[in-house]
Amino acid sequence: MTRFFSRVLLARFAVAALVLAVGGPAFAAPPKFQAAHAERLAQAAPAVAPPSAAAEAPPPGDPAAILDSVKQSLDKIDVQLAVDSMTDKELVKLRSSLDPISGQIEGVISDVSPKLAAVKARLDQLGPPPDPKANPPAAPEDHAVTQERVDQQKLYAARDDLIKRANVAQLRADQLAAQIADRRHALFASAVFQTSSSILSPNLWMDAVHDMPRGLSAARVTFSEVMDQASDALSGRSAWLFGLSLIALGAFVAGAIFVARRVIPREKTGRPPDELQKAAAALWTAFAIAAIPIAGATALYTLASWFGLAVQDVKPLSDALFRGAVGVALTIGLGVAILAPNRPLWRPIDLSDRVAQRLMKLLIVLIVLITLGKLFEAFDDVIGASLPVSVAARGIFALLVGGTLVRGLYGIVAPPENAEDSDHGHPPNLEDESPWWPAIRFAAWAATIAVIGADLFGYIALSSFIVDQIAWATFVASLLFLFQKMVSEALERAFRPNSRLSRALLASVGLRRESLAQIGVLMSGVVTLTLFAVAGLLILAPWGLQSHDMVGAIESAFFGFKVGDVTISPWGLLIALGLFAAGYTITHTIQNWLEKRYLPLTQIDQGLKASIRTSVGYVGLLLSLLFAVAFVGINLEKVALVVSALSVGIGLGLQGVVNNFVSGLILLWERAVRVGDLVVIGEDQGVVRRINVRATEIETPDRATMIVPNGNLMAGVVKNFVRGDRLGRIKIPVQVVPGSDPEKIREILVDAAKSHEEIVGIPAPLVLFTSFGSSSLDFELVCFVEDVERSGRIKSDLLYAIYRGLADAQVQLATTSTSLDLDVSQIEPLIERYFAARPDIKT
Repeated sequence: MTRFFSRVLLARFAVAALVLAVGGPAFAAPPKFQAAHAERLAQAAPAVAPPSAAAEAPPPGDPAAILDSVKQSLDKIDVQLAVDSMTDKELVKLRSSLDPISGQIEGVISDVSPKLAAVKARLDQLGPPPDPKANPPAAPEDHAVTQERVDQQKLYAARDDLIKRANVAQLRADQLAAQIADRRHALFASAVFQTSSSILSPNLWMDAVHDMPRGLSAARVTFSEVMDQASDALSGRSAWLFGLSLIALGAFVAGAIFVARRVIPREKTGRPPDELQKAAAALWTAFAIAAIPIAGATALYTLASWFGLAVQDVKPLSDALFRGAVGVALTIGLGVAILAPNRPLWRPIDLSDRVAQRLMKLLIVLIVLITLGKLFEAFDDVIGASLPVSVAARGIFALLVGGTLVRGLYGIVAPPENAEDSDHGHPPNLEDESPWWPAIRFAAWAATIAVIGADLFGYIALSSFIVDQIAWATFVASLLFLFQKMVSEALERAFRPNSRLSRALLASVGLRRESLAQIGVLMSGVVTLTLFAVAGLLILAPWGLQSHDMVGAIESAFFGFKVGDVTISPWGLLIALGLFAAGYTITHTIQNWLEKRYLPLTQIDQGLKASIRTSVGYVGLLLSLLFAVAFVGINLEKVALVVSALSVGIGLGLQGVVNNFVSGLILLWERAVRVGDLVVIGEDQGVVRRINVRATEIETPDRATMIVPNGNLMAGVVKNFVRGDRLGRIKIPVQVVPGSDPEKIREILVDAAKSHEEIVGIPAPLVLFTSFGSSSLDFELVCFVEDVERSGRIKSDLLYAIYRGLADAQVQLATTSTSLDLDVSQIEPLIERYFAARPDIKT
């Protein structure tokens, strides 16, 4: 009960912090501070106001008026784009204003197109007017029909003009969107790829030292003015109120910390928590730890604004302090939640204690360095520091971050100095702990090298940008990990056969138990894919990319040269290869997911499972190739023309390859030969293990792999033992001596077959009396087994049983005698030569 009330109090505290954060510094401000806040808002109003569709709303249902309004809005955007001094935020607002305009255009097209098609159908029904020069002359047309044709032609022309205007407006909107993307790319490149002096340049440090006295003097003047304004604001009763507010805030934060310590999960004895409990506890821990500092910082910021302490001159520094407090709180909260350095039982990620503790220390050092760097940048903005001082400060902090990453990464992967420092007395193998570790380690080292290299070669802005992106990507990836783990585990648990939801669905909807598991896996996959897409957009957001023009922004971020209508650039080709590799990786991941997670829950046979997996691979590979080719800018129609021109050469040179490829597709869809079938090709017999693009792999009984081209399977004769079913026939011939009782022999053979558990009852075992003669009586046992692949072992068991039955019944098997016709005249010389060579033998 105590823990329940503690969680309720902490949740209310977090809601209050959220309200304060949303309300900002002016939330519920006293009256004497509202005027000043309104004046600051008026001064901070954006200079560029994008056109609003609601302000100039055309008459509803009038396509011509809508297109006129769209034209006016596009004209305004065109005029605003002519201003060269627009910022990235203003460009983003303009780009966002194009979306409702495009929606209006699409609405006009979707509204007018069916009406245009209806008018055209009526004109087709009326037909062309009679030709007066026709021979013989056509019959005169009724005046009503002629007038109807004229009216419909006028209506067709008017609606066709609307469609043309809408298409032109859409083309213009697309061109403006491309122009905005180019402007944003230019701003991003100029800001990030701006060159300056290297951090090791002596001239940079000499200029920074030379300008430092002026900066210190400006700092003294600025902060003396701030202190004067603070003294004026806190004079008299305001100082007492501010002091009491700080005491109340401190007490509130202390109480919240006390409550948070009671609600954070602790180590416990007994049964360890499952994965869902770990993920839920990690999210709750991150929330409980991060909410208190964020709420305290928000409340302190709000108090400073209420009492007039938020001086406009130092606002960049106060904003940086607030953002730094939020960043440190979120980093520590997520780090403790995911790494759990002191709570290994609640750790949701598979890491050793040593690695988790070192990663936690690395995160704390990094966020402190990044926060200090941002504070120094804000301090430089406040005092108006010179460019060399700002560049030197940013370069120093970026270099410190890079060095910390090098030391931290090396310390994590390096073995401990003492055996006691590692878990269980040996150094941890990180590759065994998580399959993602090699990729994460490679990305971390690549980012570290990029930070240090850019800093040393004079790209200080790029180095600082990479540092910011490391922090942002780590934050997004941490949230993605927690939410993905919790949602996946929750969905899989919810759709387990014995869960409450599953029982309700079984009782109400009538689903099968296997279908419930499939639904859970599918929903988990969809949610995971959605979370990854959202995380990707969030990570790419600081690069100036948005969801509606992400691909266009990536394409315009690099320079290139044109060959005809196609723009070729090395970076573009590398990105296209990366996109193809990403598509191939996603396809392979989906194939593995189908093979290991979803398809095993279905009741389809192994051959169809293999066909589905291979077909998904073909489709994914084709889509990845088309997407990569389209990204480069190559028109698919031109590719089709080139392929048509080369079709003769392809037909002659690659005839066998194309034949095998097409034959493989036919095998997959026709399923005459499936994975798992027992087939005979010529003199070879084996089980089909895999149907590839060019050939099929068949495993023979001696465990050898036979590679058969798909064309041979289509053109040759293939004997498939399991085409219709897996039922197999066994035939065992038996020969006994004459005089044996045939009925007794039949009884022995039938009993041997019926006593074996793998012999089917229908059709029943059958004994045939095939022949009899002076030397033997010939019988043949015919029976059937459920799986033809086990016929060899079952036949051996039957032979053992038949031999025991015949021996118990004292029935002798017939023996085959062989007579030799020898010529004595040829044998005698051989005998004489043998004894001549052996004098020790007396004849």
